[in-house]
Amino acid sequence: MAYHNTTNLSGGELKDSIKKAQTQNEAVMEIFKMNTSMSPSQVWKCYGAVKAPLTSIRRSITNLTKEGYLKKTIVQRHGVFGRLESVYTLLTTNK
Repeated sequence: MAYHNTTNLSGGELKDSIKKAQTQNEAVMEIFKMNTSMSPSQVWKCYGAVKAPLTSIRRSITNLTKEGYLKKTIVQRHGVFGRLESVYTLLTTNK
């Protein structure tokens, strides 16, 4: 599941949150298709920082990695807060 229901939502709110997370995952995949290797901060900048918090972008990247669409590399770059972040790459095989 793309959405982690840590706030115990139910009904329409839960359904809306799941849909929003799925839409975000699709947008993150499109960004990786244009720039095959990126850090979460780089994706966040491309996505539009006002559209989603960085933590949501990280969630999408984690889920897409677990699903086999992305792979974590050994490369690191400085993120928006000056800390090193791992770089992820788009896997060429389609699921």
